[in-house]
Formats: sequence, structure tokens, C-alpha cells
Amino acid sequence: LEAISNRRSSKTFARRDVELKDLSTILWAATGKTGADRGWAVPMAMGADPYVSVYVLNKDGCYLYSWEKHVLSFVSDKKMLTKAGTQAYVGTAPIILVFATKGAGPRIENWAEIAVGAMSQNVYLSAEALGMKTRFVASYNKMMLIDALNIGPLSRIIAIMPLGY
Repeated sequence: LEAISNRRSSKTFARRDVELKDLSTILWAATGKTGADRGWAVPMAMGADPYVSVYVLNKDGCYLYSWEKHVLSFVSDKKMLTKAGTQAYVGTAPIILVFATKGAGPRIENWAEIAVGAMSQNVYLSAEALGMKTRFVASYNKMMLIDALNIGPLSRIIAIMPLGY
């Protein structure tokens, strides 16, 4: 309840790298498996595997989070931190999370925004619990991100979240 009470959107971030253990916790909270038979950290329509991908942008490039292995896979060496958002404060965060659909279809078309809403709230709450800051952002440089992340034509970006201390 304390995390809910203190949760805020932020436009300021410390010039400090995000610790790997904290990023790992945030990513698991966004779309992690809670157990072999218990489902996900967020609701997914009909208990399906997550149909929203989480990409991570940092000073080194772009990565895709794998919920199956709980690892980041390298996607691109394009430096997108200062280019991802349309507002300047977005580029001051050491990490930017990008939420994008995986392809198309009825489940994705009907439920992806709801899934991202739940995912972003888990990011907010876990960030608050870890002493971090974030913000849900719906205005971003769509074509630049699609290019940098190699997002296919059937997928779409829903939101981004700058993240830091």
C-alpha cells in the first residue's frame, strides 16, 4: 500500500546507471511468469503467453526482454535514448522501456492495451518499491523506434516508459 500511495510519474532522472538487479526485477514485474501453474505477473487474455514484448533501450543500444529465459537479447546498437521520446526529459533517463505487440490477431487487437496498462502499473509499483522513477509516455518517435527495434509490419508500439533513479 505504501508503494501505491507514493507512486508518481517523474520527468527527472539521476545521471546514474540502473543496477542490473533492479532492471531484472522491473522486467519480471512487467511480464514475468509467477510459477509453472500460476500464470503471469500481469493478466493475459485467456492465460496466453505474453503477446506484448518489452524492449529495453540503454546507452549501449536496444534489447528485447525474454520472459521465457529472463534475459535481454541484443537487437541493435542504435543509440535511441535521446531519440525515442518526443519530449526532451524522456532522453534523460538511463533506461527506456518500449511496449510493442507481437504480431496481430484478435487477442492482440482486443487486449494489448489492457495488458500494457497492467504491465505499466507493475513497472510503476516495482520502481517505487526499488526507489526508482518512471513515467508512462504515449508520444514517441514511432518510425525511428520501429526501425531501431526491427519491429515487423503487423506489430505496433503502444507506449514507452523512461526509467531511472
